[in-house]
Amino acid sequence: MVPFTTLRAFNQSELRPLASYRGRVDERAASVFASDSLVDRLVRALAARRAIAVKEVAESFEFFGRTRRRLRAPRMVDLGAGHGLAGILFAVFEPVVAEVLLVDRRQPACHRAVLAAAVAVAPWIADKVRYFEMSLRAAEADPPAVDAVLAVHNCGKRTDRAIAIAIAQEARLAAMPCCYGHTTPPGLAALERALGARTATDIDRTYRLLGAGYEVDWAFIPEAITPMNRILVACPRGRPESSGPGARRQAAAA
Repeated sequence: MVPFTTLRAFNQSELRPLASYRGRVDERAASVFASDSLVDRLVRALAARRAIAVKEVAESFEFFGRTRRRLRAPRMVDLGAGHGLAGILFAVFEPVVAEVLLVDRRQPACHRAVLAAAVAVAPWIADKVRYFEMSLRAAEADPPAVDAVLAVHNCGKRTDRAIAIAIAQEARLAAMPCCYGHTTPPGLAALERALGARTATDIDRTYRLLGAGYEVDWAFIPEAITPMNRILVACPRGRPESSGPGARRQAAAA
């Protein structure tokens, strides 16, 4: 059983099933996340605004906790960002992060509540986060210059577009795929039969990243949040944390 490492209160047996709850996080979170830590204060701020579902809060925090040390970089993009909490967490907790771009076809109304909650407890992020309404297809055609790409539950081939954007930018990547219908390449039919579409597809994605010069690891968030809990974490071989197109752009402008 994969433990919670960021929202550790959910390791309690009576609370663990609530991590997948799709109702809005609300004032009941105050008694569970009651400390003065920045994590707990942010959860309470989200609850005060009933910003997003409990599941989305748990998913974003645990994704961040599994990827922060390998993904943090000066300029980051959250693809298929939706409410944007996963990307916002990097701006809140990682001083090295100077800019977070949130990209999705449409900005959902809940994003404003999420950002307001984050700014309330971490005012230093007010100028770090920007939202762009853009399809992943458009982003792939004209990728932003970034040092790191995150993609949380980009359905099906959208995960592959996120991988292509990361490779094109030689950027770090953390992708938690979902919706595996028609994602397995034809040549991997034997693997699909033996291991299932999810594992076969992610093996193919792993080898694609290895072939592009990345070191790749698999990480997992707790299955109590979602059964689609695998994260592909990929870093260009030999790339210092401060390098990459986004960092180079900032250095040239300085």
